Amino acid sequence: MIWTLLAVSALAAPPDFRETRTDVADGCTLFLGPADASGVVPMRAECTWPDVTVDQFKAAYGDWARHDDIYTSVGTSVVLSTSGNTAEVRQTFEASGIKTREMIIDGTTADLPNGIRYSWTKHPGDQGITSGNVEVERSDGFWEVTSRPAGGVLAVHQVSYAPGGRVPGFLIRWFQTGGLQEIAEDTRRAVHL
Repeated sequence: MIWTLLAVSALAAPPDFRETRTDVADGCTLFLGPADASGVVPMRAECTWPDVTVDQFKAAYGDWARHDDIYTSVGTSVVLSTSGNTAEVRQTFEASGIKTREMIIDGTTADLPNGIRYSWTKHPGDQGITSGNVEVERSDGFWEVTSRPAGGVLAVHQVSYAPGGRVPGFLIRWFQTGGLQEIAEDTRRAVHL
């Protein structure tokens, strides 16, 4: 009982996040946080998936090189190197109407009591962006997946993303709702393949 209270309180959306959509991707609630000092609005999905296990999530998500198979917006995902629990990964992101975005991330995997955490941040230093692509300004976030005492998992995804270059405001607003929903739906679909 105490573990349940701690787990729920630790993963609940921060109080300054506002709910934007409920019951997407078969059990997710979406939130937007307040803009940070650079103007980036953090996005969050909290998903209760009663028919998913932590091991299913690991099998679907755990290989950074497969993210282009999971996510419709990820054009390529290539692992450049690994060291311990960290992978350096080059990814491209594609959306209709704008140039392809590209970056290198440092992706980290960490075991949690009753779960797993995958987190990433943009790799520091030279990105070596492919000619014609636009460097992603910022991307950091996580998936934190823990077993629920009643069965299934609580999967929490949070991301702060700035696409870089010029992007129309309506596309940014779409990504903050529809794009986050698409990420949750793509992830849900992947754990059931």
